[in-house]
Amino acid sequence: MTSAKCMPLVCLILIVLITDVELKKCRKKECKKDKPPKVPVDSFCSISVDCNNAANRKIIDGTEYRMSSGQCNNLDNFSWGNAGVQHIRVVTNAYANGKWEPRKYSVAGTEKNEKKKGSKKKGQKRERVPLPTPRSVSNAVHATPSVKPDNDVAASLALFYFMQFIDHDITNTPKGTVGKNVDCCLEPVGFCLPLIIQASDNDSFFEVGHCMESRRSQTVFQCNDDSGFQNQFNEVTAYIDGSGVYGSSDEQEKLLRSFVAGFLKTSTAEFMPESNEDPIDIECNTNPPGFCFEAGDKRSNIHPSQTSLHTAFLREHNRIASILGSKYAEWTDEKIFQETRRVVEAEIQHIAFTEMLPAMLSDSTMTKYGLSDAHKYDPATDATIIQAFAIAYRFHNLMPAKFHFAMETESSATTTDVKNQEDVFHDPSNVFNNRYHGVDEISLGFSLNKCPYVNGMMNGASRNKFPGAVDLAALDIERGREWGTPSYTQFRSFCDLGDAREWSDLLSTHDQGDIDKLKSVYADPRDIDLWTGIVTEKVIGTSLSGATQSCLIGKQFANIRNGDRFWYESRLSKDQLAEIKKVSLGKILCDNLKVTKMPENVFNTGSTWLNCSSFPEVDLNLW
Repeated sequence: MTSAKCMPLVCLILIVLITDVELKKCRKKECKKDKPPKVPVDSFCSISVDCNNAANRKIIDGTEYRMSSGQCNNLDNFSWGNAGVQHIRVVTNAYANGKWEPRKYSVAGTEKNEKKKGSKKKGQKRERVPLPTPRSVSNAVHATPSVKPDNDVAASLALFYFMQFIDHDITNTPKGTVGKNVDCCLEPVGFCLPLIIQASDNDSFFEVGHCMESRRSQTVFQCNDDSGFQNQFNEVTAYIDGSGVYGSSDEQEKLLRSFVAGFLKTSTAEFMPESNEDPIDIECNTNPPGFCFEAGDKRSNIHPSQTSLHTAFLREHNRIASILGSKYAEWTDEKIFQETRRVVEAEIQHIAFTEMLPAMLSDSTMTKYGLSDAHKYDPATDATIIQAFAIAYRFHNLMPAKFHFAMETESSATTTDVKNQEDVFHDPSNVFNNRYHGVDEISLGFSLNKCPYVNGMMNGASRNKFPGAVDLAALDIERGREWGTPSYTQFRSFCDLGDAREWSDLLSTHDQGDIDKLKSVYADPRDIDLWTGIVTEKVIGTSLSGATQSCLIGKQFANIRNGDRFWYESRLSKDQLAEIKKVSLGKILCDNLKVTKMPENVFNTGSTWLNCSSFPEVDLNLW
């Protein structure tokens, strides 16, 4: 059983055993009551940018390139898709008070007789019934008694990890600041929102009173609005622009560039440069060799799979810059860098739409949202992240229990080592294993092995043993509530899948077994949290997504593609586009790792392994 941390109620009624040290800390701080945090007005309220002014765009030698922040991607609406822009809400917020208080009440209520003042008659008062705790939902719906089996659609771990890489490219909702030394379990102030295990959670893993430290997301007030409503925002650009490699601001980009021949900075063995930031701020521990990486996104350190993919695309940038620099001696560092970034962006976009999305979504979904159609830029389409998408794109139910390393065999590869998943989080040093060949072994490992079976259950590694003794499913549920995200059934209606006011209404999207689990913990189907509702849906065909999840993902990726003025299919010449269409993730890994073979389709474990020399070459002479 995991030990508990102190909360105000714990101090008052001592429902758990608390260490003397923790109790003294709590008494010393007097378990300060929650105070509303200071929240700024949206900074875009006071900004106006004229996109017709060339000084506000990036134009070099007559060629326009995208701005790191996303500014003026849309010439009529300079902030669309920008880093720092608020989430779009497609359904009215469900804050408990309509402003900022987390969603916490059921639509159901309990009738009780009450005598009204000044009256001899008794009236009826409807009491508000609280929603089940996030952990109780996790225990009832998402728990699995043993390690989940592999999926039956040949989806590789490379698919799961690349999906996460794209997620980091387009979304990052920052956490609210609480102070460097604040422990939200001991001092739940401001943006603190710790999850406390309750007796009603019927928990077999954590003790009652165990505290999962977490924080609410940073918010902003609206422009010219004194209602008190607060909204979350996206810290990175909404565009698939390689921001994980390059950053979402000029300042980040400058930090990563060498300013020599278009190259990005590197460290030993062509890994990412070492970070000078506090490891805590970049989600990195300092296990030997005590090295944390600097990248366009701090989450490059959060998991070795992400560190490996970041490394591959950093090397890809420098590989292309070297070729272009040799070919065009007259080009400046700036010209080489921008042209190289344009190629790498195109490669990431192409892989996302021609390899990743077809593996995630059904053919019918790809067709419905035009994700395979010829691209045509639409200046009326806003690429900004839809808040519900930021919940729906959390595929944490596919997190494996083990982390795999592999080495090549004569025909493919074989697993050589496994670690518990909970032991590799925040430890990028795994890429240094075996004299810097860890990155190769990790990439072979995720290309060879399957991700877990696609359903709403989660392995213990992410449900009980996530770093900090945290339940990732409970956090996903709580994130939706603290964002004021409406319930699953409202988005089911938004996606034209019909209302669900009765449990039987869910049969079109859920199996009876999952409905029974939901019914065991929720008072009403209209209470179901968005994340729980979508990951328990029946998947469509051989895809990884159910109907509502497919709808939200399809709409967002269509907006990202159609609302991007710099999308590769519109910005490259016909001949250049033909070359980019040869690109695959397998080719990227072959070109930038010390491997001799990769699957033709890295996202499918049934794909044929090819010698790296068999992948088609991209002719950069056309640039």
